[in-house]
Amino acid sequence: MKVAIAKGRIEKAARDYFEQVGLTVWPEKRGRELTVEVDGHEFIFVKGDDVYKYVMHGAADVGVVGGDILREKTPGVLEVVDLPFGRCHMAVCGPKERKNGTKKLKVASKYPNIAISHFASKRQNVEVIALNGSVELAPLTGLADRIVDIVETGATLRANDLEEYETIFTINAKFITSEAALANNPDELKAWIRRLSKEEAK
Repeated sequence: MKVAIAKGRIEKAARDYFEQVGLTVWPEKRGRELTVEVDGHEFIFVKGDDVYKYVMHGAADVGVVGGDILREKTPGVLEVVDLPFGRCHMAVCGPKERKNGTKKLKVASKYPNIAISHFASKRQNVEVIALNGSVELAPLTGLADRIVDIVETGATLRANDLEEYETIFTINAKFITSEAALANNPDELKAWIRRLSKEEAK
């Protein structure tokens, strides 16, 4: 089975959890290898934004990815297990001293679809600016009045004199697969799903 794993914070947490429930894991120190084979399983390490693409196009049977990415992209994959790690939340944030005015708010985010949907649900007319880098810079430089971003500890917000205004939704990691993978390898996939759901955890 081919398993796509989001590199970074989720990768470490996923390895720990896989080991906890008795699934095959990759070496803790894998070096610079982007693919690792262990006990007949191939682990593929990719950017979080790319995990669902590998699963959707059949290059991986399953994947572990943050729920924020799935919410933003709404890809054609199956979310089969909510995993107990990668916990954080999506929030609207901005300067500590709010400026209340009548002008149209500018909102910067790496998650433009989420931002648009959130403010539309509040019937609030905003201009959303899609960014790829550090969104905290946007209100500091006057590019935007607000940001929509992931908040884990709030340390980055505090370091930049920003604060959280409201939580949009909570986030955790997801175990995903596709209809094709489930049809081609149902027994092993269902066994993994049971273990990750702790139905058969050791």
